Amino acid sequence: MPQESGRRRDEVKAATRRANRDPKVRGFGRAGLIANGSIHVLIGAIAIGVAWGSKGQADQSGALRAVAATPGGGILLWAATLALFGLAVLQWTEAAQVESDKRRLVLMRRMTNIAKALGYAAIGVVVGFYAFGGRSDASETWQDLSRTLLGTPGGVVGLVAVGVLVGTVGGTLVFRGVTRNFREELKPVDGGVSWFVDALGVVGHVAKGLALVITGALFLAAAAFTDPGPARGLDGALKWVGTLPFGDALLVPMASGFIAYGAYLFARARFLRKGPMVVTSINER
Repeated sequence: MPQESGRRRDEVKAATRRANRDPKVRGFGRAGLIANGSIHVLIGAIAIGVAWGSKGQADQSGALRAVAATPGGGILLWAATLALFGLAVLQWTEAAQVESDKRRLVLMRRMTNIAKALGYAAIGVVVGFYAFGGRSDASETWQDLSRTLLGTPGGVVGLVAVGVLVGTVGGTLVFRGVTRNFREELKPVDGGVSWFVDALGVVGHVAKGLALVITGALFLAAAAFTDPGPARGLDGALKWVGTLPFGDALLVPMASGFIAYGAYLFARARFLRKGPMVVTSINER
């Protein structure tokens, strides 16, 4: 039985690695990165507009509504939905690419890849909702969820958990940006292109990470003061930055960081890594 189980595990691993190398899977993955990058560029552009006095939702829902309002927007959303699910599949197969002498590192890195795959699939579900013609306000949705949790016995704990989870994701992005661990996602790039992609990756990861840390902190504030008002998701976090002293001067660089993150995703689509990922340190997560 142990030998049979090990053989099946090896067969699954081999099949997953073949899928990771499949040109069709990689093509869908690249398209998904471009779609995700485009969403981040739109979020950044909307946030800059907000800083300059325009109205808009500086989050995923605002970006998707902007796409839906364009001629052919529905077709673009359907294409983005399929591409994002393709990216989720590619990211899932990355789990089989991890190699290390330390079992713990392999498990941690595989869990990270699976979590990313689920995240991309979740984005695909949201984009698909808009492709079907659905429309929603993410800020109101988060506030409604917070209000429901606060009105439920023990719901404050759930709201704290949401804040901690979002903040942790944000902190991880900042860490990846500062340490440049995102390079593991790319094949080797030389010269000025390498410097440019590194700059996009650092600025983009740090800016998005800080925005998510602020978003998580606002969820925790909602739990602490039993007031759903602050819990408005990413749009609420970016607009809160705009209310600070010199807020516009802070919001524009942060919004520009979202554009940089989108451009980094375009670069990742172009220079997508292929082959085993050898992990030797926990800092390579």
